[in-house]
Amino acid sequence: MDNKKQINVFIIDDNKVFSLALRANIEKTFKEKSLKIYLFEIGEKCKSMFKMVIPELVILDYNLNSDHPSASNGLKVLEWIKKENSETCVIMLTSEDSVEIAVKSFQQNASDYVVKTMTQFNKINYSLKNIFKILEAKTIARKYKLQRIALLVCIAFLLGGIAAVQILSASLHK
Repeated sequence: MDNKKQINVFIIDDNKVFSLALRANIEKTFKEKSLKIYLFEIGEKCKSMFKMVIPELVILDYNLNSDHPSASNGLKVLEWIKKENSETCVIMLTSEDSVEIAVKSFQQNASDYVVKTMTQFNKINYSLKNIFKILEAKTIARKYKLQRIALLVCIAFLLGGIAAVQILSASLHK
């Protein structure tokens, strides 16, 4: 296993067979990544785990109530996810090719919208590649920001030390 940071992925879909197939596909396609994939049938079941894990990525089905009529739909779960952690990337999945659902998803800051078709795994993998690049860029940006802060702190100490030496020297020459 490489030393890369583990990426936590939640798959929320009420179709167990689809979820298992998607997980297997992602693990095979991105075997070089350190992924931990969690499966949930409905959004309500992932809430406590979400707060503990804070996943970087969620793959979320729009229709979550086919087996669980009282379950929230994907848009409600998306809204909850974004309130909990606006940094979590969410790919909205649906079997409905609906512009209205797509627009609502993007208005709630979904990262992508994928219609379940014969090429769904290819589309999801393409989306994941882009999201992984974004996550990597954010990690690098955080690293450089911390380095910049550390450099500024060192400069402040150095300047403070120089000022202190000058004040001490001036007081000794009086």
